[in-house]
Amino acid sequence: MEPASRTPGVLGLQVLLCSSLLLNALLVAHHFLSALPAPSELLGATSNGGGSLSWSLQAARDAESVAATGCSGHGRVFLDGIVGEDGRPGCECNTCFQGPDCSVRTANCTVDADSGDPMFLEPYWMRHAEASAVVFSGWHRMSYRATDGVFQSVELERSIKQLHRAVGNAVADDKHMVFGTGSVQLLSALVYALSPDSNSGSSAGVVATAPYYAAYKSSTVLFDSRENHWEGNTAAWANASAGNATRNEDIIEFVTSPNNPDAQLRKPVVGGASAIVDHAYYWPHFTHIPEPADEDVMIFTVSKLSGHASSRFGYSQT
Repeated sequence: MEPASRTPGVLGLQVLLCSSLLLNALLVAHHFLSALPAPSELLGATSNGGGSLSWSLQAARDAESVAATGCSGHGRVFLDGIVGEDGRPGCECNTCFQGPDCSVRTANCTVDADSGDPMFLEPYWMRHAEASAVVFSGWHRMSYRATDGVFQSVELERSIKQLHRAVGNAVADDKHMVFGTGSVQLLSALVYALSPDSNSGSSAGVVATAPYYAAYKSSTVLFDSRENHWEGNTAAWANASAGNATRNEDIIEFVTSPNNPDAQLRKPVVGGASAIVDHAYYWPHFTHIPEPADEDVMIFTVSKLSGHASSRFGYSQT
């Protein structure tokens, strides 16, 4: 009977304990919620509906600070560069220069001229620093989907088509556009799309006229798929007779116009083949533009258009 006499006291203690825990939880929640600034304060909005720089101010200062570092004229500092002992990114030196400020010339240095680098466009962007500067928030487009629920930017596509109209180097308004990680990704994707079905029993031969971009061959050989294979130079197919036209339907021809390295404006040479026309250099700062390009399958890349090679952005128009 003794435990029963203590039941009201135990219940009272439990009620008191639960009340205390609940009260503490409410106090903690109130503390954190009241400490959070309002959305308008986060975005730097003023009471009159205007806007002032707040969260982007330090980012802008950092960007201008690194851009102002000269590196003796033989290098650059980047915000995403390797951080030194002082907590700041250091100079990244050009070939044949070294040292903290890139002022020391490397002895017996050999320049590797195996491939090009569009750094000749850097002075242009430096002259247009204000117009080309871009700042965006850390929560910019975090969703998988972009505008109107699609997976790529509708505004970017509109701007690219507007650029082609202004330059006059390609018919773009009636084309379907696909973005890729550089043009190399698109090369492989287009070869796959134009190849016969894997169950058809046939394989498309991929060809190009020499001299050609090495990635045409290497990307085809790398995937080594049943749907397509590297066939080599177009010479064996260029003079195909009408009787072989059906066979040429299983040929995919890479056409580079203007070509690298001879800058020739080329056309497909294999009749009846599916042509992928690479117009990477078809811009007025590389060649003359006799007419807007209007092939069924075309490829462009930002690395040649603006010089931003490290952004790895290319697109196809079909």
